[in-house]
Amino acid sequence: MKKGLKITLIVLGVLAGIVILDTLQAKAFDSSPLLKIRDNIDGGTLDYIDKGIFVNHYHCNNNEDVTTWKGTKFACSVKEISLNDINDKIINFVSNNQENYTNYAYSYIAPEKQVIVVGLVDNNENNQDEFITKVFSNCCGSEYIHYIKNNNLIEFKDSKYVFEAKIIVAEEDSITVEVLKDSESLKKGAKVTMKITRPTNGINDFYVVGNNVRITFNGNVDESNPAQIGAVKIELM
Repeated sequence: MKKGLKITLIVLGVLAGIVILDTLQAKAFDSSPLLKIRDNIDGGTLDYIDKGIFVNHYHCNNNEDVTTWKGTKFACSVKEISLNDINDKIINFVSNNQENYTNYAYSYIAPEKQVIVVGLVDNNENNQDEFITKVFSNCCGSEYIHYIKNNNLIEFKDSKYVFEAKIIVAEEDSITVEVLKDSESLKKGAKVTMKITRPTNGINDFYVVGNNVRITFNGNVDESNPAQIGAVKIELM
């Protein structure tokens, strides 16, 4: 055997031995392999993944360390989540995104059922999933979301309020209306302001003073002067 080939084989053998020993110690002690690439995770229950040649090492935010063979699925364990914690995160999300998420009406803890009751204006399965994803994806991660869904910790209810009104002020990005008749949330003659989005080409722009409209919103009324709401739907009558 040529000397150069022999040296190459020896070097390859040594490297293979190092990789094998590194893999075995990582797997045996749930530790990180020496030969790895670290992938830091932003959010959720997982802190980082050390990707080795044959194994992956997972470090969770609860200080759980697990090393698995490549291709093996793993999720950090989630401690029991309290209803107060879930409701606090919902309220925090809504308070920071109130203008951009008008489909939400309310949430409260129902201790007799051990659930959080959430009212949505447009209450269907897609919007329920969207709500859970929006609220908990950034703060808590997929494991938190799975825990909520698997344990049915949120119960959704319809919360749709409709009233009829006449437009009395039309601005570029808002309208003010006068309520035409008593409704569940508003009395006849009340003045209410809401944000609007005008069509970019001006077609079907019915936000004109004097027009009568039917407005759907989530029931939340900001008692300013005039009162303000977040309209979900505005239709020309």
